This record gives sequence, structure tokens and C-alpha cells, in this order.
Amino acid sequence: MSASAPARPPEGSTPAVAQRPEGSAANVPVPSLEQLLAAKDALPTLPQVVRYILETLNDDNANADALVQHLNTDPAIVARLLAAANSSAFGLSAQVASTRQAILVLGLSTVRTITLATALMERLGNVGRDGRQLWRHSLGVATCARSIAESIDHNPEAAFSAGLLHDIGQLLMAAVAPQAVALAIEYTRSGEVPIVAAEQAVFGYDHALVGAELARLWRLPDDIACGIHAHHRPDDGEDGEIGDLIHIAEVLSHALDLGAVLNNRVPEVSEIALLRLGLNWSTLAARFPAIEARYDGVCQALGL
Repeated sequence: MSASAPARPPEGSTPAVAQRPEGSAANVPVPSLEQLLAAKDALPTLPQVVRYILETLNDDNANADALVQHLNTDPAIVARLLAAANSSAFGLSAQVASTRQAILVLGLSTVRTITLATALMERLGNVGRDGRQLWRHSLGVATCARSIAESIDHNPEAAFSAGLLHDIGQLLMAAVAPQAVALAIEYTRSGEVPIVAAEQAVFGYDHALVGAELARLWRLPDDIACGIHAHHRPDDGEDGEIGDLIHIAEVLSHALDLGAVLNNRVPEVSEIALLRLGLNWSTLAARFPAIEARYDGVCQALGL
């Protein structure tokens, strides 16, 4: 994490355009988008408890008994919830010993956060290159997204989930076409090329598009698919408020060094996206300490 928060928006340069090389690198096998999505079974399936939580993000009256029943099917999640509920952060004198008690102590929002992060990292944390570090970055984006959502009266649960899943396309690309992904990463690290430009050069598409299509194939809420799709391309506005929100959260996570990936090149923030949400860098800067503290707390609860 950075020692001091940036005082103004990062000044990004015009994104470089990567060209696919000739020679041996040109022979790296690259699937079409249709072929890649058809191979989605290369990723482990989402557990039922994750599907239930994502389906009930907008339901403040979600059935507690059903949630407990779903949670109890996954011992790893229950262990994380109990560890968090019994941590010093809550200062309880009596030990929390059941899933239902953990929900009462932690609150639904925290339970959803820990459940989604634990389940996804357990299933997908070792997929591709630096998978676990990718989830630290995703948690950073998710934490920033929740904070921004709270400031503009957008559903913070949906924002967190979209942030957590925003790079899911990278995992599918790494699972299906690891050589091509390695080539794109090489471009990024050697030429100051943004990852989306490198992916476009190698694949002809990028992880944001892959992730959005994957979210739709998994029948996740539209809000999540739109947030994934727009996090590198907000200016056209076609993905609505959530698209602007996840883009800004992505920039903040890099600027605050929350789970850096690759060369941690700070993307340029879209002034149009800020304007559409009624935000500016000064108002965001006031939230930086709380964002960093919340991120540290989530990482501690997840043992990261």
C-alpha cells in the first residue's frame, strides 16, 4: 500500500498500441472469442452459495434460513466467517460457534463479502499466472467500488461483487490460452503497454469483454456484467452508472496500491465518468483512509 494517497487524478498517457510480433511468437495458438467462451468449463463452476448471494444482492429481505443452509454446504466459508466473527475487531466475550451467530455478529454485508471472496479464491485462486495476487487486486477494486457506491447511493453489494469479478475474464484466458496470455503479459511488462492493448494485439479482444460475456453465460445480474465490461472503457457510457463506478474503482485501486498486479501502471481516470457520477478527485481523496482500512480488514479476515 502506498505511504500517501495521491492528491489528484493520475495523469495517464495515451495508451500504446501493441502490434502482434512476427516470427516464433506469431505461432502462439490463439482461440477466437467464441472458442474461448465455449471452453468456459476450463474454470471450476461457481458454488451454489455464490450463485444464491449474487441472485439476492438487491433483496434486503433475503431469507436468513436459506442463507445459513447454503453457507453450511461449504466448510471453508464457514471457517472464515467464524474466524472473522471471533476476531479482536469485534471484541466479543463469548465465542461465536454457529453460522447463524456469525451472521448476526458480522452483518449481512460482511458475510456476503467474506463468502464471495473465500469461495472465488478457493475455486479460482490458482488458475493462471499469479492467481492469488489477482484476487488481492480484485479485492482492492471491490473495496473501492463499495466505498464509491455508498457515496452516490448505488447498491454497494452489487458494486462490490462487480469489482470482485471484474478481471474474471483474465482467468478464463489464462486457463484456455496460457501461452497467448504469457505473450500479452510480456508486452505489458516490456513496453509500458496497458494490458487491454496487449490482449487486443494478441487475441483481438480483451479480458473485459471476455469477463462480461462469461458473466452473462453464468446468468449473473446485468449490473455485474456491465461493470466488468466497462472497467477499461467507460467513456461511451453504454454500461451505465455501474460501468463508470467500476472504472473509477479500478483507477483508485492502482493509485492506492491495493494488491498491485503486473507493473501496476495507474490507468488514466475518465473525467467523463467522474462527471456523470458527480464526483471529483478531492471528494474521493477524503475516502482514501477509510478505503485502505477497510481493505486491510478484509485481507486480514481472509488470511491474505
